[in-house]
Amino acid sequence: MTPNQDLELHKQSIQKGSKSFALASLFFSKQQKLAAWKLYSWCRYCDDQIDGAAVSTAPRRLQELIQLTRSLPQDPAAMPFQFRGLRDVLSAHHIPAQYPLDLLRGMEMDVQNRRYQTLQDLEEYCYCVAGVVGLMMCHIMGVRSDQALRHAIAMGNAMQLTNICRDIREDANLGRCYLPQEWLKQAGMTETTLFQPEHRGSLVAIQERLLQRADELYAEGFAGLRFLSLRSCWAVLIAAKVYSYIGELIRRDSDRGLTRRIHVSFWRKIVLIGSTAKYFVPQVWWSLKSTEAVRPPARIWSLK
Repeated sequence: MTPNQDLELHKQSIQKGSKSFALASLFFSKQQKLAAWKLYSWCRYCDDQIDGAAVSTAPRRLQELIQLTRSLPQDPAAMPFQFRGLRDVLSAHHIPAQYPLDLLRGMEMDVQNRRYQTLQDLEEYCYCVAGVVGLMMCHIMGVRSDQALRHAIAMGNAMQLTNICRDIREDANLGRCYLPQEWLKQAGMTETTLFQPEHRGSLVAIQERLLQRADELYAEGFAGLRFLSLRSCWAVLIAAKVYSYIGELIRRDSDRGLTRRIHVSFWRKIVLIGSTAKYFVPQVWWSLKSTEAVRPPARIWSLK
């Protein structure tokens, strides 16, 4: 398969898997856009491999993904195109090898069907499956300061909390629950009683607490946009505004998205792109003021 054929497959992957991210990626430079497509394609492939595996085979499939990610054979025929893309991105943008392995650690939590006792435990999971993607994107985009890294993690974690709030019912149907167990206990609920009518108010309250935490993390993420180039700032801003709007739709929905999936329409996305102007103007001021050049991050982030 030729590089151009691979590239078309990466493009199809992001267009099919996330229309919001596909739209935001169009505002990157060509090099950044292609790298973002390749990174997304690998993330989506790994996620689909785990979600599509039977309970009995998921652990073995995960180990295969870990081994392939660690080795990344030089022979293109020895691996799926998604891993060829990952190899190219890691090499071209000097992304630490630990970062994709951290993402697979998050998938291991799903394979183990782990529960999260506290919000802090849940945010560790969010880091693994989303925050670390923000770190990898920092290498693709370049940053003016390593301070950008913690803001990128916050943005990724905010998006994952939004996903969790949107997919409570869908996750429950898969036998998963990401709601902090101590919150359920405080509300007198269990996973088996989650959707009983008498617990509706408590469930909505827990969902709202997570949305409020997501709002705090979005704000922290927005505060880090000043460490990006203007073009990268705009692309990230678009992705974040579209994603955070899911939380607003959940709040407006009479059912809080608990029986139907919430999504942002194409035309609403166009409106949201226009609304980013008022957030983008301050970034222009920061860019003109900054004396720091955009560069790859020097720090390697670790939760340990």
